[in-house]
Amino acid sequence: MANSRSRTLAIITSALAALVLLFAGIKAVPARAADTASPFKVLTPAQLKDLIASNKGKVVYLNFFATYCVPCQAEFPDIIKLSKTYGSQGLQVVEVSMNDHTDPSDIAAMTKYLDKTQPPFPIYIASTVDDSFYSGVDPKWEKDGEALPMTTIFDRNGDPVHYYEKALNFQEMAQDVKPLLAAK
Repeated sequence: MANSRSRTLAIITSALAALVLLFAGIKAVPARAADTASPFKVLTPAQLKDLIASNKGKVVYLNFFATYCVPCQAEFPDIIKLSKTYGSQGLQVVEVSMNDHTDPSDIAAMTKYLDKTQPPFPIYIASTVDDSFYSGVDPKWEKDGEALPMTTIFDRNGDPVHYYEKALNFQEMAQDVKPLLAAK
């Protein structure tokens, strides 16, 4: 009888240990996902405002894009050209992705896209894909659904001068940026 009880106790103990390991393994999955940090700096609206302010003295070309946005992909080479052409004259391009930083497939798409395009400026990712991100930066940027790309150009004092909810070409970008760079 004691042998039977020992065997039953051993089976129950083994089963409980297996359950503990199973639940520990299930619990570890979200922890691993949380530990997989985005390779891109995640910005809150307040941090983006601070970033713009920290570039006072430069003309800031702030562009919101996403890898799934066809017009964004069309204008991206011209933004790279703009940065290479005017960066030495005081232009700072700031790109903020509206891809979801919590979605591994979005991060993979961004990594692949940016490896291909090789932008010479920093790429950030919004802390939320919700429209409240925009209005958190500037209440005038109240969005009504998807409107990407979106660009705001700030003068050397950090004041917004131009605002667009459409793709721009290099000539349009340069037309706005050159006078701001000339104003010292």
